[in-house]
Amino acid sequence: MERKIAPLLEVNQWVGTWDEAAWGNNRPKPPATFYVAAISLKTLRRLSGVQPRTTEDRRAESKVAGYQRAHDEDRLSKIGRYIEYGFPLSTERGLAPTEHRELINPGWLPTSILINIIGVNEPRFRKGKSRTVDAKDLVKIVSNGGLKVLEYSDTEDVGTDKLHPLEIVDGQHRLLAADQLELPDDYQVPVVFFDNLPLSWQAYLFWVINVEPKRINTSLAFDLYPELRDQDWLKRGEAVKIYKEHRSQELVEVLWRNPASPWKDRIELFGKRVDGHVSNAAAIRSLMATFVRTWAKSVDPKDTEEFSRLGGLFGSIAGDGARYVIRWNRPEQAAFLIFCWLAVREAVESTKADWKEKLGSGINTSGIDLARHAFEGHYTLLATDQGFRAICFGFNAISQVVFDKIGLTDIEGVDEESEPTEESVLKSLKRFEDHRAVSRFVRSVATAIISGVDWRTSAAPKISNDDKIKQAQYRGSSGYKELNKATLKAAKKSLDETVRGAAEKVLEIQGWTDD
Repeated sequence: MERKIAPLLEVNQWVGTWDEAAWGNNRPKPPATFYVAAISLKTLRRLSGVQPRTTEDRRAESKVAGYQRAHDEDRLSKIGRYIEYGFPLSTERGLAPTEHRELINPGWLPTSILINIIGVNEPRFRKGKSRTVDAKDLVKIVSNGGLKVLEYSDTEDVGTDKLHPLEIVDGQHRLLAADQLELPDDYQVPVVFFDNLPLSWQAYLFWVINVEPKRINTSLAFDLYPELRDQDWLKRGEAVKIYKEHRSQELVEVLWRNPASPWKDRIELFGKRVDGHVSNAAAIRSLMATFVRTWAKSVDPKDTEEFSRLGGLFGSIAGDGARYVIRWNRPEQAAFLIFCWLAVREAVESTKADWKEKLGSGINTSGIDLARHAFEGHYTLLATDQGFRAICFGFNAISQVVFDKIGLTDIEGVDEESEPTEESVLKSLKRFEDHRAVSRFVRSVATAIISGVDWRTSAAPKISNDDKIKQAQYRGSSGYKELNKATLKAAKKSLDETVRGAAEKVLEIQGWTDD
């Protein structure tokens, strides 16, 4: 039987304070060292087994039952596709790599797979029986010329009848993905080996790696995307989700940074909760759900007036005969968002709507700008995630069904400037303000929405019980739809015929005419 060797790097990570621990039978003193190596993924797969936490083994109350998760076939498929084509194709199964070669990237696996070498006569519980590794299959760490090496069997039937000599502590899906791929024999992965590490310590390692760490804050993750803006694969169409996140993040950053924006400094980039502010993640998701979506196709390709569903005003459709495309550049997209929100703020300042008056009577307005409080204060839905989504939804939906009538195509790609700098966004904003039809339409939408919806939160001071119950429907995940619906119904009562007709059409598309 042929035996092979692989060089190892011995790593000492013992800290003196660990000597103070109370080691015992149930918590044996762990080894002071572990080993690092580069191993063929195929070889590692052949030598390794997974110690799954099965119901049957746990019912047997075995002390050597496993802790691993069950295999997730979907995750295995994604990892396999990632190894072959990298990101983002690993998450976009609908895209054929042969048709999107510019999206193929390296599928590196630079993080180590954690493996334990099962010792001589060390039992493991498998399918109702206690098993050990056959002597011929044992993997050993031995000295070779003053260096440590991994010695293992080169036969194909390792562990077939008994027990695999290696067990996975962390990285089982990366390892099992090899079963789905035709990888070369020399495709290697970094591996950390522990030598006969008790299962209790394996479970401990699994816990501290996979369970204890908190997920990275979504807002912070999105905030990292600007660092990738020079990557070609981020500049693809909105069929790739990462593009939509990237473009939405960029637009949100403009809203947060631009001095003309009503949202300047009011979007929390790092996930903090501040009254009157929305989170970066919520703003991004709102844009992805509204403006940054694939454009809607018509019911009949020959009919330029009808839509089968809502799309995004900043989106487009692929294929021949694509007619619903406003070729705005990035500064123009950002400027339109700012223009819509400026119109909303102006409408709040000028409205004499009952909700605003009630909000004023419920708070001490001494020294307080009521209009500002109604727009960005503690008790207005306009300063919540649901309110941000509703305003974006309303303007996106209503504008797209009449985009040609109100002249949105008159403002597209006027300048060659494509970066949404402060100067380029302000120049685009001026063009929206100067375009009579667009300006009148946007302001009419804002006026109808602000006057026709009660924008108080259910926690507003001195709110009546009936109003509290009514406003509570806008809270939580279900609140997004209800507030979107209320926004459209308010727009349907606009004094502007174009706005009124557009809102009616959107309500029909959404199937909300009978609500």
